[in-house]
Amino acid sequence: MTKSLLGKRELREILSSIFAGVIIVPQNLWLVTAWLTDFDVLDNRSGNWSYLNPEWGARQVSFLDLLETAVKSGCHLNMVVKEDIINDAALYRLRTNLGKEVGFRICESQEVHIKGFLTESCFLKGSMNFTYSGANKNEEMLSLTGDEHQLSSARIEFKEFYQFKPREIEPNNPINNHKHVSNIEDDEDEHDFF
Repeated sequence: MTKSLLGKRELREILSSIFAGVIIVPQNLWLVTAWLTDFDVLDNRSGNWSYLNPEWGARQVSFLDLLETAVKSGCHLNMVVKEDIINDAALYRLRTNLGKEVGFRICESQEVHIKGFLTESCFLKGSMNFTYSGANKNEEMLSLTGDEHQLSSARIEFKEFYQFKPREIEPNNPINNHKHVSNIEDDEDEHDFF
């Protein structure tokens, strides 16, 4: 639970550990979140994490920095987000920096309400959107599992629900949208996004 400062710190530590693992040993990843904004995750001010990416330098490393490093290290990222203006800045950045990477796919859906980060070895799921407010302000409940049955079930369901269109990138348009509407129904999320 992220209500306390300890819970928020534990969330950053879990995300840091997950990303360290998938950057060192690339995996297939699924990030499914209604809303996506950037937020600090990994404290590299001491330089202790620079072995993952020397270009980071001595600074706080954000969630989007980590996603970009993971893909550039060989991970395949399937990302599903709600088709909403709140996501535009993050999607613009990722499309600009990862648009030519074969391991990067985005699916936008009007109905997505699921929140989870799935790797081949773990699944972080719960109420939290991957946003600044989700990680820093809101009271969220998350669980982390390495249960192979749950990982397999989530992967199968994500593949079934979200179909990615073939890439059709326009040469001078980094915001090229690949929109797809899934068939999941849920109510609007009333989280504070910023």
